[in-house]
Amino acid sequence: MNSSFKLPKSFYSGDSTKIAPEFLGKYLVRSTPQGTMVGIITEVEAYPPYVDQVSHGNKRTKRTEIMYGEGGSIYVYLIYGLHYLFGVVVNKKDIPDMVLIRGVKPVEGIDLMNKYFGRTVKNSEEMTKSPGNLCKAFNITMDLYGEDLQGDKIWIEDRGISIRKEEIRTSTRVGINKDLSGSDANFRFNL
Repeated sequence: MNSSFKLPKSFYSGDSTKIAPEFLGKYLVRSTPQGTMVGIITEVEAYPPYVDQVSHGNKRTKRTEIMYGEGGSIYVYLIYGLHYLFGVVVNKKDIPDMVLIRGVKPVEGIDLMNKYFGRTVKNSEEMTKSPGNLCKAFNITMDLYGEDLQGDKIWIEDRGISIRKEEIRTSTRVGINKDLSGSDANFRFNL
């Protein structure tokens, strides 16, 4: 891997609602002892703190502690006791802001993704089009909680894909309790 493509720490210092669309077209890279997997980020959601009832960062707990750090690390959590999801901590220290990575288009290491996913699928995007499946295919577990995106296990690269504003679709976030204020915010961005 050419580490010169790796996004600098400064990329992660902005507000999630502003920088979430900038993740689209970037490359998620996951390195394991068995090999490397790469996918183009195609869908994300912003979870700004204190603007609604939706963000995990609204309440400082042992689980959300990493969100209060400097932008550029990984927040991994388990939902329904079944699926790992992961977000990228963004913004400045003590501002618990996050961009959830919801989907990628697999481009390298697809055989390894199939292995981690537990079965071979006809269309490789089936493994990575939801955040739970993405984590399974890329072997993202609680072992990566707090991992620095400047490290050598998981990182994001800019390989020069240019996304025009008109290519980005926005909508409400998926799987949010509709009774919570902010559930109707258009903080989901996808290609």
